[in-house]
Amino acid sequence: MDAQRERRIRERAFELWQREGSLDGRTLGHWLQAEREIDEDDAEEARKRDAIALAAAANPH
Repeated sequence: MDAQRERRIRERAFELWQREGSLDGRTLGHWLQAEREIDEDDAEEARKRDAIALAAAANPH
């Protein structure tokens, strides 16, 4: 796992932990949820970049 992705996941997991009242015992659950959310965010960004690239290729002005 690259360092930037791991940092983003760690920060998101921490936010989830805080949002749920900072209770112990859900570390793995928060990590996995954060990982899913980061992956979804990255996939959405990739779709946006692809759509922009396709639009530019279809209309090369």
